[in-house]
Amino acid sequence: MASRDQQTPGHEAVERWFIKQGLPHAIHDYSASTDVLTRATPFLSLVFLLEAMTTFGDRFNGWAQAGVFALALALLAGAVAVVNRIRGRRPFALPNDIGILEVMLFIFGPALLPLIFSGDRASGFVILIVANIVILGLTYFVVSFGMIPMFRSGAGHIAREVGGLGRLMMRSLPLLLLFATFLFLNAEMWQVAHDFTPAFYTISVGLVGAIAFVFLALRIPSETVSLAGFDSWAEICDRIEACGAPISTECRPDLADPPRVDDLDRVDLLNIGVLLFMRQAVQVALVALVIGVFYVIFGLFAVREETILQWTQLTPDTFSNSLIGDRITLFGAELALTKELLFVSGFIAAFSALQFAVSLLTDSTYRDEFFADAANDVRNVLATRALYRHEIQRDAA
Repeated sequence: MASRDQQTPGHEAVERWFIKQGLPHAIHDYSASTDVLTRATPFLSLVFLLEAMTTFGDRFNGWAQAGVFALALALLAGAVAVVNRIRGRRPFALPNDIGILEVMLFIFGPALLPLIFSGDRASGFVILIVANIVILGLTYFVVSFGMIPMFRSGAGHIAREVGGLGRLMMRSLPLLLLFATFLFLNAEMWQVAHDFTPAFYTISVGLVGAIAFVFLALRIPSETVSLAGFDSWAEICDRIEACGAPISTECRPDLADPPRVDDLDRVDLLNIGVLLFMRQAVQVALVALVIGVFYVIFGLFAVREETILQWTQLTPDTFSNSLIGDRITLFGAELALTKELLFVSGFIAAFSALQFAVSLLTDSTYRDEFFADAANDVRNVLATRALYRHEIQRDAA
C-alpha cells in the first residue's frame, strides 16, 4: 500500500468526500495522529487556553488575579513552544502530527496550574486531569467517526425523511394508534403522570427511549458486513456516477472482475454501524415526534378539564399549578394545556418509538422499506472506497 504522502492530489478530494459522507474510516491509512487529532487541534487548543481560567479564585484579587492569569497563559504558551521545538516545529505552529508529547501536554499542562496557583491544589489537579481525558476521548470519537459531518449530512436527509414520513406513518400509525389510544384514555396513566416529578419522568422516558435505540443497534452488525461486496466493476462505477463522488470512473484495463475489495476491519464496520444507526435513529425520532404532537393536540380536545380533575384527583384550586400558559377559548369551550397532558403524550411517544424500533428489528417488510435508503447511501460510499483503494494499490505497484 502507498503511504498517505505518496497519494495523488486527486485522492484528497475523495478523502474530503468520505469525511463529508460521515465515513472517514474509508480513507486509506486513516491515522489518529495525522488525521483525527490534527483536525481537532483548534478545538483542543481553545480548551487548553480556557483552562487557564482555573487560576481565578479567592486566593488573589484585582490586579494580582489578572497578573496570575497572564502568568498562567504565559506558562501554557511556553510549554507549547517547548514541545513544538522538541518536535522540530515553529514555536506556535499548529501540529501536523500529534504524538504522546502533545497528548500529555494537553492532559497535564493545565492541571498543573491549580498546583501552582490554587489553594485547593490536589482536587483541582485531579479534576482537570479527568476532565481533559474525557474531553480528549469524546473529541477523538466525534472527529474519528465524522460525527459532525454525519449530523450535517443527517440534517440534509431529514428533509427526505420528512418527505417520506407520510408513507412511513401510513404503515406504522394504525398499529401504533391501536396500541397507544388505550393507554392515553386510561385514568391510571394520567395519575402516574401527575405523580411524577420532572426528574423522575425524564429518567423513565429516557430509559424507554434507550431500549428503543438498543433494539436499533442490535440489528446493525448483521447488516454492515454484506454492504461491501460487489459483483462487478461496472456496478461499482454505476454507483459512483450516481452519487457524484469526486473520482473518475473511466474504463481501465486493470479493472478485472470480480472486484477485489479490501476487507472492512472492525473500525470500518463500527464507522458504518454508527452511520446506519444514526439514520435509523432519525426515523424512530420522527415517528415519536409525530405521535407525541398528535396526542397533545388530540388530548386538548378529547380530555377536558373536568376529566383531568377526576383522573388525577386535582382540585379546581390546584389545577392551575398544572396549567402551562393560559386557557384558550375555541368554539365556546376552553382548552387547557397541562403538565399531565405533556407527560402522558411523552410516554405514548416513547412507547411508540420502542414499538416501531421492535418492528424494524423483527418485520422484514419494515426492514426492507425503511433501511433501503440508508444502506444504498453506504454502498455508494463503499463503491467509491473500492475504486479509491484500487487506485492506491495500482500507484504503489
